[in-house]
Amino acid sequence: MLRRCLAWICIAAGITLIVILVTGGFRVDAGPVRLSAHRPAPPLAVMVLGALALWRLGPLRARDTLARVSADLTNHALAFGVVGALAIASVGVVYGTFAASSADPSAYVSHAALIDGGRLSFDEPLARAVDWHEPTWAFTPLGYRPGPAPGVIVPGYPMGLPLVMAAARRIAGTTGPFLVAPLLAAAAVLATYRIASRLSGRVAGVIAATLLASSPIVQFQTVQPMSDVPAMAWWMLALTCALSSSALAPAAAGLLSGLAVLTRPPLAPLAAVVAAVVLGWPRVALARSFDIRRIAVFAVGFVPAALLLAWFQQRLYGSPLRSGYGDVSDFFHLANIWPNVGDYSGRLLVGEAPALILAVCALAVLLVRRQPVAVRSVTGIAKLAAAVAAILLAIHLPYGVFPDWAYLRFLLPGLPLAFAVLGAIAALALERLTPPLRGIALVAALTLVVSFNVVHAGQQAAYALRDYEARYRTVGLYLAATLPPEAVVVTSQESGSVHHYTSLPVVRWDLLTENLEEALARLHALGRHPVLVVEDWEKPALRARFPSGPTASLDWKPRVETGLTTRVGVWDPADRTN
Repeated sequence: MLRRCLAWICIAAGITLIVILVTGGFRVDAGPVRLSAHRPAPPLAVMVLGALALWRLGPLRARDTLARVSADLTNHALAFGVVGALAIASVGVVYGTFAASSADPSAYVSHAALIDGGRLSFDEPLARAVDWHEPTWAFTPLGYRPGPAPGVIVPGYPMGLPLVMAAARRIAGTTGPFLVAPLLAAAAVLATYRIASRLSGRVAGVIAATLLASSPIVQFQTVQPMSDVPAMAWWMLALTCALSSSALAPAAAGLLSGLAVLTRPPLAPLAAVVAAVVLGWPRVALARSFDIRRIAVFAVGFVPAALLLAWFQQRLYGSPLRSGYGDVSDFFHLANIWPNVGDYSGRLLVGEAPALILAVCALAVLLVRRQPVAVRSVTGIAKLAAAVAAILLAIHLPYGVFPDWAYLRFLLPGLPLAFAVLGAIAALALERLTPPLRGIALVAALTLVVSFNVVHAGQQAAYALRDYEARYRTVGLYLAATLPPEAVVVTSQESGSVHHYTSLPVVRWDLLTENLEEALARLHALGRHPVLVVEDWEKPALRARFPSGPTASLDWKPRVETGLTTRVGVWDPADRTN
């Protein structure tokens, strides 16, 4: 017991030392307890003294103790998966934006509020009271689009995530929708552990779950109420059920695949991969024969969601085959493929560099220490990952060119299986090491990867996004508390959040076909009180769109101005003449 305590003390000190060297130190506040470490000397001293004490108790016994530590890590692999799940959920809650911001988050959160109120769309009478060209568009907030009738405004995004958010809203109130992504991120980590451990062993499961939980793009998306993490989670949970031999597992796999399709309809082809796994593919990974009856059970779970999706699209957009994105063919072009190959490759090299380096190191160990390789542990998961990757690339390489790093999120459904393959390869490499070194190498490698991932996630503002996006909530709540019922908010970037927090009509100046002064006069004639909400970077565009007229200059003092990096102000045109 003494030797094992010393070994774990050395490992804990080594973990602390690596974290300090990579990140510069840390501080954890848990109520009255504060844990901080910023100097490498103390953990280094503890590690060295512990190692010397362990060695003095006998070199052979020390080696035996370290081998037992390696066995402990394998025997308690599930606990590490649970820790990873709790960690990513904590990131989502502690650093979550909890704001209906910009386009996607405000749309999903407000769609959930609509559903919770028993509606799929909302009506804007002002769109029928003005004589503008295409007036409904002018009154349509970000994340929405005009419906089949004048003045009717419908969601522009799929309804899968808002349905789940609406259920969470019923359970946890207005905070509920913001908890969906963190909880499903945790579920995705556990599902990844289960898939990797089932096909490649428990060590592979630990590695895959850790890589997913610490991935910068996963953390960046977990702190926002968006559909990327939920879609990834539904697909991973569906695959987990598909791998089960339970009689009801295919139905669960179908139901979860249906939720994934409701969340991201363009990814519907991935359901074919889940169905293939339900049937027993790949055989090298599953010790069972094909059973056609299982696919019928799968269909029982999947078909209702497909019918619900068709009903939603018929009800909202006039056709079961039409989505809120409009004509999606406008987004797909063969000319996009090559630029996207370069963009996605660069994003992977930058965003997942530690995982890629781990893969290179594992392959190097396998080449240097050549022994018979248990290819079976890699082949099954590799086939599964390749099938999913092929579908994702076929969909997203021709789809638009988005320069921002965050659009790596489009590949999130394939990331867990890619990490599972990496985990399988790394687990094979660990087996080439002597037993005393396996546990140390595993802990050191994962600590390095997690530390570098955390640094990169911080550089990509994953932990600062909460403060950056807070302006949407601040302005929305301010307007809700101060504006009269007859107010109309003229805005663009803030339109989704303003409409969600205030339920007031918004006029999108970027979609306005009329002169701004004439539009404001028309609103006044209808007995409405217009105010402008404009972010600082929008001011030149507003002035350029309406060069003739005083209002677009915003040359008077705003009622309020807020925001850290980006400033947003509220201007009342009545103040300019007073």
